[in-house]
Amino acid sequence: MASFTINRDQLRDILIRNWMTHDALWYGEVATKFGMAEASPMNLRVCRKLGRIEFKRLMNLVRAPLPKNFEEYREMFELGKEVFVPEFTTIHIDYPGNCLQVFEVSDCFAHQGMKKLGLLADYECGIFERIEGWFDAMGLRYTRSPDLGRCLKIKSEECRVSVQFHFD
Repeated sequence: MASFTINRDQLRDILIRNWMTHDALWYGEVATKFGMAEASPMNLRVCRKLGRIEFKRLMNLVRAPLPKNFEEYREMFELGKEVFVPEFTTIHIDYPGNCLQVFEVSDCFAHQGMKKLGLLADYECGIFERIEGWFDAMGLRYTRSPDLGRCLKIKSEECRVSVQFHFD
């Protein structure tokens, strides 16, 4: 009998890849059947809900309270990033000070997937909607810029998003 082994990182990678493949296939089917005018808003709502649910589960798992300050937020966010963000997404996250977080995505799986499906022109970014679901789960107040009504990369802009958090 053969002996097969899989380590924790391999398991995490295959689970994330399978989930991302499911997500892409679902999106493609919905877009084909209903058009992008229906698929995109549905995707945004689902991504936001998913973000809330997955992050609440993570917080419950580690018994984390809602963050009361930026340092507590950053610790929780970094854990979420380690658990949920795939290795095949190139994202740089900076904390330049004053409760500010800056995301720079150079290699985006969603952008690439929508391009392959020929749906990029009407794609609205679900990735940051999911992350904002994380913020919702943590009960955070924040402002984000720029507007993400459309994928920044399709507008020939770099994908750079700033989030300013407001703690009491």
